[in-house]
Amino acid sequence: MANNITDKYCVRIKCNGIVGSGVLFSNEETFYVLTAAHCFGATIPDINNIIIEKQDDYASPFNNIKSTRIVEFNLEHDFALIEIDFAEEKRLLYQYKLGRGVLSNNEVKFCGYQAVNIDQHRPFEGKILSISDDKGKFKVTLVKDTFDQAGESGHTVAKGLSGSGVFIYRHNSPFLIGILNSVFTNKAWNDDIDCCSIKHLEKYITEYVDLSDFENLKKWNENLEIERTGKEIENFKKENNGFFEKLYGKNKVLYPDIEQANKVTTKQIRKFLAMRENIRTIEDEYPMLYSKFKTIVKRYVDQVEDDYSRSVNESKEAIDIKMRLQTELKEEFKVLPEFTNIDLSEFQIIEWLGICTLNFTLND
Repeated sequence: MANNITDKYCVRIKCNGIVGSGVLFSNEETFYVLTAAHCFGATIPDINNIIIEKQDDYASPFNNIKSTRIVEFNLEHDFALIEIDFAEEKRLLYQYKLGRGVLSNNEVKFCGYQAVNIDQHRPFEGKILSISDDKGKFKVTLVKDTFDQAGESGHTVAKGLSGSGVFIYRHNSPFLIGILNSVFTNKAWNDDIDCCSIKHLEKYITEYVDLSDFENLKKWNENLEIERTGKEIENFKKENNGFFEKLYGKNKVLYPDIEQANKVTTKQIRKFLAMRENIRTIEDEYPMLYSKFKTIVKRYVDQVEDDYSRSVNESKEAIDIKMRLQTELKEEFKVLPEFTNIDLSEFQIIEWLGICTLNFTLND
């Protein structure tokens, strides 16, 4: 899911000539940046010397984030927590959750700013090698990548990544489990990295998920999806009120029982939002395929308005017309590859209902 890409929580940190990485962290009260303590040097820094910056994507300009207070500075476990003045809460609608109980061989992802290219964050993939839950630390190693590049020492190539947030994905949801501390020896032996777990942040955590309890994790994720969908639908109603009212109006013709009309409209918005995201991906990555899709849609518009939109005597008549149109569209869309994995005909019917291209009214 695009909204769950962990890169958007990554920040760059500069302090007293040192460049490091960090991860946005929040509880119910405020926002923080979590990073490695050694990114600030051997002693607690002056708050005015800390520069925290964030990009919208790897190629965009940096936006400054104001540091307001050093909450924790712990050299023993190598982590620091900085309270920040952050006004982007709405943009982080899909915030990650915190995870404990990680297991060896779990795959992880992290993203940070290497000193060899401090102006662009870079994602990495790895897996957990070993865990010391008592000490609140774990070790990961890279997969698909290496810090041994072009004769440079691993320490030099990895420099700057300290403080990067380490995430595990479960059921397509990211969980922050800790931060990078340092590579193992100056040569980054075996591409291993020591990490600090979120165990040390327990007094700031209002909720975390036990990643070793698969049944509870599954139930939690199902509840999270319901919560996310509810928020998405409410936001969609506010931002696209005209579309929603028109769609709802047609559904009251198609389904005279108000409770059923409500359920159908909610399901349609949920599907529409999910499919729209997939179609945007098709538009970006497969423009020729997207062009064929839109050409078919354009060819049908006049026919839909003239031959399918009408006043009906009963809901069954409108349902039959809608189903006949959707069946025709499915046949038309068969020329497109099946790898899209979405019902383009259903998406288009919902869109047409919401913009009145397909219109049903009841005869008086």
